Amino acid sequence: MNRIRSTQGRKKVRAKLTVLAALAALAVTLATVAAARPVATRQRVAISNSETSSVVLPLTAGPIKPDTVTSSFCCWTERHMMRNGEAVVVDNPRMTLTGKRGTLVTRNRIAWVDIPGGSAVFTGTWKVVRGTGQYAGLSGGGREAGLKLANGNTTSRFQGFLSPK
Repeated sequence: MNRIRSTQGRKKVRAKLTVLAALAALAVTLATVAAARPVATRQRVAISNSETSSVVLPLTAGPIKPDTVTSSFCCWTERHMMRNGEAVVVDNPRMTLTGKRGTLVTRNRIAWVDIPGGSAVFTGTWKVVRGTGQYAGLSGGGREAGLKLANGNTTSRFQGFLSPK
C-alpha cells in the first residue's frame, strides 16, 4: 500500500515539474522574441516659433536632427466661448514647418485669452498630420504655449514626442 502511494506521489511530482519546466521554457522563448522586436522609441522635441526664426530642436536622442524652418499657419476657425466667466477664442489652424531636412504638418487646437494692452496669451495642443524628409512616417504631438503682443508679433513654444508610426 505504501509503495502504491509513493509511486502515485512521484508521478504527481513529476507532472508538476514537467509543467514548471514547460512554463519556464515558454517564458524564455517569449522574452527572446520580445527582445528581438524593434522598439519604437519616442523622441522628445521642441518647436520654437518667433517672427524672426523658427527651429525644430531634439530634446532627447533619436532620428530628428535640429532644423531651422519657416512656419506658416492656415485654415483658422474661430469659436468664441466663455470659460468660468472669461472670454476665450478657440482655433484649430494647420501649421506647416518647412526646413532643409523636410516638411512637418501639424493640426493645432489653441485657446486664446486677451490680456490688457492688446496682447493675448494662448495654450493648446498639436498633433502630426504628415511629413516629408526626416519627418516622414512620424506620429505624435504635444502641448504649446505662446504670446501675441499688441504689435502683432507672436512667439510660441511647442513641446512633445515624435515616434515612428
